[in-house]
Amino acid sequence: MQPMRRITFISFLITVSLYSWGQEKRYKFLETRPINEKFIVDYSDRLSIKIFGIVKTNQIAHVNHETDKKLEYRPNESLNIGLGIGYKWFGLDAAFNFGGVNNDDDKFGKTKRFDFRPSIYTRKFAMDINIQKYKGYYLYNPEDYISGFNASGSYPIRSDIKTYRYGASLLYVLNHAKFSYRAAFIYNERQVKSAGSFLVGPYFSYFRMDADSTLIIPEAESEFDLSQDFRGSEYIRYGLAGGYGYNLVLGHRVFVSLSLVLGLGPEIKKTPAINGFLSDTESKFTGRLATRIAIGYNAPKFFFGMSAAGVYAGERDETEDFLERGVSHAKFFVGKRFNPPKLFLPKRGK
Repeated sequence: MQPMRRITFISFLITVSLYSWGQEKRYKFLETRPINEKFIVDYSDRLSIKIFGIVKTNQIAHVNHETDKKLEYRPNESLNIGLGIGYKWFGLDAAFNFGGVNNDDDKFGKTKRFDFRPSIYTRKFAMDINIQKYKGYYLYNPEDYISGFNASGSYPIRSDIKTYRYGASLLYVLNHAKFSYRAAFIYNERQVKSAGSFLVGPYFSYFRMDADSTLIIPEAESEFDLSQDFRGSEYIRYGLAGGYGYNLVLGHRVFVSLSLVLGLGPEIKKTPAINGFLSDTESKFTGRLATRIAIGYNAPKFFFGMSAAGVYAGERDETEDFLERGVSHAKFFVGKRFNPPKLFLPKRGK
């Protein structure tokens, strides 16, 4: 079995296992009750269907530690259109790339990607899994280094750059009786009164970048340390994160949701032997920032809105250039709730 297929299969088994696990009453932490009905309306017994568009990105940057100048690379970002369904705490989104929508390969190059980011939101927990493999990037800010660069033409393309990201995070919602993450991102609940909650939980991530040559282009060689080459370097980080989320409700149906979560823990960097330097392993404590924002309209039968989320890493180094990494996505959607067909989606017995 191919490595990526194996990872996908394992993730699928984890998702199915958690779903089956949640059906048994003795696992109370997966239950949707209790909630404070003055703050949250529960629609988990209804079937929600939505149409959405999503743009995902996966950026890297070589950063000069003295001047903060950077060479930023991004994949060719494409708009995917998809369909999502939700029932109980379970949600599934499937998005597809339509050729007629994304036809700018001549300008930004072609990106091959495997991007699997399932999320599981229960009453008390928010779990995110991240599995990505990207090949093909372009230089996002060539005008900073290439004199006379014309943005209407082709950008410098690096079809040889490959990145690998694997990670997972788990957040416990302390005030889960009044604050609903699911109201803002899964839409099987509705926040009817403003509330917030502290969030805390662990995280883990792995990152690696490969390329045929350095990220430093010839026009920028005077601006960066040529001895810093991040090809083949691996970054393993884990730690504990904490933050706060708040749902602001206007008129019981319009809402704005924002959460900021800061993480702190060790990062292990493994550098291969390259450019005459020996392989090396170093570790240090680094930070991690995860953000979520959502704006929308949430009524009993109809909902629409937009949301965005991002995770940013790459701790600033005061002594040498460093590699900045980030992953984010933006989504807009419109959906409707229905009474579930009893034949296929019977209500769970009490």
